[in-house]
Amino acid sequence: MPLNPLERNWLRLAGWAGLLGALLVGVGEFSMQFTPNGGIENMTAYLFFNDISAARLSFGHFIAVLSAPLYLLGYYFLSKQLEPAGRLQSKLFFLIGAYAFVIGTAWIGQRFFIASTVHEVANGKPLTGLLTLFSEHNEPFVNVLRLAMLLVSGLWTKLILTGRSHFPKWMALFSPILLLAVMFGLYFFKTKIGLYVFPVAMNATHFIVFGLALLTTRTLKAAP
Repeated sequence: MPLNPLERNWLRLAGWAGLLGALLVGVGEFSMQFTPNGGIENMTAYLFFNDISAARLSFGHFIAVLSAPLYLLGYYFLSKQLEPAGRLQSKLFFLIGAYAFVIGTAWIGQRFFIASTVHEVANGKPLTGLLTLFSEHNEPFVNVLRLAMLLVSGLWTKLILTGRSHFPKWMALFSPILLLAVMFGLYFFKTKIGLYVFPVAMNATHFIVFGLALLTTRTLKAAP
């Protein structure tokens, strides 16, 4: 089915986002791994990291990890271009590609920590400083995730309350950010259940959201 101009523009934007992601992740990975002395193939001792400054590692770490999710939009764009040749196969293409780059994001996110360990070992520094460094380069990402949940929750509530979505209006109460707030509250008010749900709050939240979404749409007929 041909796309209307608005859909086509959004799809093209997804393609450009994928292109930008490839560029920025490339810049980040280059910053973290390039050394004129080579040696990057040594993935046991990682001695090449000693040739790369802490500032370069930090810059590359943040730009690569924050940009890597753009690959998912790029793969969505590609899958839609492949769709006329086979809808099921194009969806499989997207799922495999998206899964691969989620795993890739996890991989590239660990490079900084490996490199910092190499630096600390080489300099003979105490591990307490290493722990602080790890925290400073890990914790900011969960705040990005929380901000994203706030934004998607706003969209979730707005779209459901229009009455034009496939969800009943009461589902607006089960926005991710509201569920997260409940789980945080259960923990900080020292309830027994809070002790168990707080460590997996984001996962428990989405288990509820996905479960209710499947439950409330189970009678929908597939589009022809």
